[in-house]
Amino acid sequence: MTLNLMAVRALLTLYAQNGFSVSVKVSTPALARTLGTSQQSASRILIRLEKEGLIERRSVGRVTFVRVTELGLNKLLDLYTDLRAVIERPMDFVLEGRVFTGFGEGAFYVSLPKYRQQFREKLGFDPFPGTLNVRLLSLDSINNRRLLNRIADVYIEGFKNGSRTYGGLKAIHGTFNDSELCAVLFIERTHYGSDVVEVISPVYLRGRFALKDGDKVRIRVTIPKEKVEREEVGGELVSVGT
Repeated sequence: MTLNLMAVRALLTLYAQNGFSVSVKVSTPALARTLGTSQQSASRILIRLEKEGLIERRSVGRVTFVRVTELGLNKLLDLYTDLRAVIERPMDFVLEGRVFTGFGEGAFYVSLPKYRQQFREKLGFDPFPGTLNVRLLSLDSINNRRLLNRIADVYIEGFKNGSRTYGGLKAIHGTFNDSELCAVLFIERTHYGSDVVEVISPVYLRGRFALKDGDKVRIRVTIPKEKVEREEVGGELVSVGT
């Protein structure tokens, strides 16, 4: 039994008026206004719902009363379950790009004790001393990077070491090439633009995947849907890679 959207809306309208526990007074003109359709269409919808056993109708004089049946309630509960599974499903953000050799500073910075201790405590792993540089290939990946930068909630604090100041950065957990744990870094002071990400991992990623400059890689970050919705960019969600 498949209902179109208008029929589902009609069933929801009846249920919202306590139409499962009591009989609801219904007029087709009023229902038509609620659904934004014609009186004739509203009448046909009620006929179909009754025919499918989702509602019961009875007339008292010129007044019609409608009640949602147990079958109708179960139909709504099934729809709710299906919708909730889709709407609340975690979202995957994919960053695709090509490996390139950077300025060679990653190993130095990752190895600094005050950074390294925070990586262990806040990310839950001891990173290989170095970062993997990935230049993103598409606008979707660049947009996803921008949103992830806003969502990233692991903050690695900067510090001073003598006369030198080291800046802070943010990080977010991900999966590298769909198999290895990693974290994407968003560094406050960086030489790179918005088309580049730096990645750390407990393993040596270049060695693990025999990577050389120009090789294509993928980083996947999975986050709760509601967290994404709070970080809308310009009123719209950015594209999600697949």
